[in-house]
Amino acid sequence: MMRRLFLLLAVALATLLPAWAQDKLAIVNATLIDGSDHPPRQHATVLVQGGKIISITDAGTKPPIDAQIVDGSGRFLVPGLWNNDLHGPAYSEAKAPLLSLVSYGITTIRDMGAPLDDIVRLRNATASGALVGPRLFIAGPLLQGPIPIQMALIVDLFSEAQAREEVRNLRQHNVDYIEVDTSLPPTLYWAIADEAKRQNIPFVGHIPAKISARDAAKANQTDVEHLGGRFLNVLISCSSNEAYFHQVIDKTYDDMLVALKENHPLNEPQFRAEFDERLLRTFDEKKAQKLYHLYATTGIAQTPTLYALKNSLWQGARDRDKLSDRDMEAGTKIFAKDMAVVGAMKRAGMTILAGTDGPYPQGGDELHSELELLVQAGLTPLQALQAASRDAANAMGVLKETGTIEVGQTADLVLLDADPLAEISNTRKIDSVILHGRLFSKDELAAMRNH
Repeated sequence: MMRRLFLLLAVALATLLPAWAQDKLAIVNATLIDGSDHPPRQHATVLVQGGKIISITDAGTKPPIDAQIVDGSGRFLVPGLWNNDLHGPAYSEAKAPLLSLVSYGITTIRDMGAPLDDIVRLRNATASGALVGPRLFIAGPLLQGPIPIQMALIVDLFSEAQAREEVRNLRQHNVDYIEVDTSLPPTLYWAIADEAKRQNIPFVGHIPAKISARDAAKANQTDVEHLGGRFLNVLISCSSNEAYFHQVIDKTYDDMLVALKENHPLNEPQFRAEFDERLLRTFDEKKAQKLYHLYATTGIAQTPTLYALKNSLWQGARDRDKLSDRDMEAGTKIFAKDMAVVGAMKRAGMTILAGTDGPYPQGGDELHSELELLVQAGLTPLQALQAASRDAANAMGVLKETGTIEVGQTADLVLLDADPLAEISNTRKIDSVILHGRLFSKDELAAMRNH
């Protein structure tokens, strides 16, 4: 009991300390996996001061006598992890989830839909050190079409003028990007794309039901979530029978608006075996490769959220639409194709990002599951790590500041007890985390996880 109280007190004190409280920190004799394409560097010493990495030296270099020493012998030092798709809580409920995320090695979050005032306040608090938590990049609320759903993390749009005004409003609140939802009609999607360009702010997110995956490139969308989303946009754009599937999905979208307005059940054929089996039969590898090349050359990143597709999308459809065993079997085959597509996208040169599409309290453990699924999809363990570090930082335009372990970078680091390049699940074996230069030990992380 006393040990538990001590750990909780340590965490509480840590949340009150400024980020520069630990002046010098030396991680010595670790195997360095710096997040670049360089091979691991054995017996490295990484010196941190003022929240930055100030030197990286080899074995035999003695750290400063006034530095706090972290023994990295037999351990592996990797960049702090990014979760590139989370949805933030109300500010008053954020402290514990933020600590939990850090305990899983997550040092940066790309928030993809949250109440605007709360997430702006949360970003400011984590940046200043008023709250201990990952660095935040934010969208504010998700922009969706004329659907009568009242949630603080969503803005319903009904006109082009309103869509443009909302983009300008979000820009004035200094969000990092605009996020679009699957429910937008084409007129509003293109208005958002145009206004985002005028306001010089990226826009990211889903592909709306009536927008093709190729059109996302024409709109200068910089990131696509979930392989398009619930309307299977990417797979449809890879079909030799694409026109048929667009016709079905267009009608599905129109019917969905009526169903929501009149409050009766939705009919979503994209979750039925007949639709899915036909989609799989007509998958055209040449069309697929053209799409991957288009995305690679235009710089569109893909955040597939495989864990969410596997565990939320289809299970949610089954619970909602009473899917048959045959429907679910077809869904399993669709997910297998999604996995194959992600691997092919990476081989074609596309940027793949690791994210989980869920609330903060679930974003820690699920990110490690996502990394495992990315490897199963065909990424190497290093590429999976980069999807949650270097490539994420590059996609956000902050690679000069963070995302790798190099001199001058922010000291966001995770020390692992086992080699993640040998087995990606070893990212779960966390010895300690350095967040903006501040060390959290294994015991402190355990207390934070259960805070």
